[in-house]
Amino acid sequence: MSCVILLFLFLEQRQEEVPGYLGANVTLWSGADPSWKLSKIEWSVFSNNTWIATYRKGRTNIERISRYKGRLSLNISSGDRKIYHLTVGDAMEYTVDLINTMKNGTVNKIKLKVMQRLKKPSVKKLVTASVEGGCFVVFDCSSQDQDVDLSWEVGPLTKTAYNMSNPDGKPGVLLAFLSTTQKPVHFTCTSSRTTERASNAVTAECDGKQRGSGVSFGCI
Repeated sequence: MSCVILLFLFLEQRQEEVPGYLGANVTLWSGADPSWKLSKIEWSVFSNNTWIATYRKGRTNIERISRYKGRLSLNISSGDRKIYHLTVGDAMEYTVDLINTMKNGTVNKIKLKVMQRLKKPSVKKLVTASVEGGCFVVFDCSSQDQDVDLSWEVGPLTKTAYNMSNPDGKPGVLLAFLSTTQKPVHFTCTSSRTTERASNAVTAECDGKQRGSGVSFGCI
């Protein structure tokens, strides 16, 4: 009688946080060595390693938990798993156990962060004032989203345009001078966070014929 002892070498790695957006799809990379031929893939959640997607002995099972039914796919070559139609409840840490045909293994952890896509910022006119040869106008840009950067773009360029701060100290206020001889100017406020951007634009011109503010506005 002989005994065969199989020794599995496991290396654990912790990957960076992966962002995803509500209602969108996201791929969680397994981190497998591209040269590996995988014989076993096990994706799990929670401390008790509840399996949600597996590949064993040539068979794939991605219907293990009801909340994920119809929302998963598993690449048996790379070990990557895709989640469709993200929900808030999908935000958690996932673990993937991989074993190749040479009995080498690795365990990787991927933390998924589910976010709401940036909303279009709000642009409001705060002040307008007619002066000789033109008009001064002040715009305020604000966003409902947290941790975003606000910036302005003006085109065609006007001779006078200054970025200022809101009373709360946050940027978003723009002061500009419009000449009566100038064509309509587009003012675009952009809200950005990492690689995501959302913009809102208005147009303004000073025709020198109107009373009061002397400035006409329109959204684009």
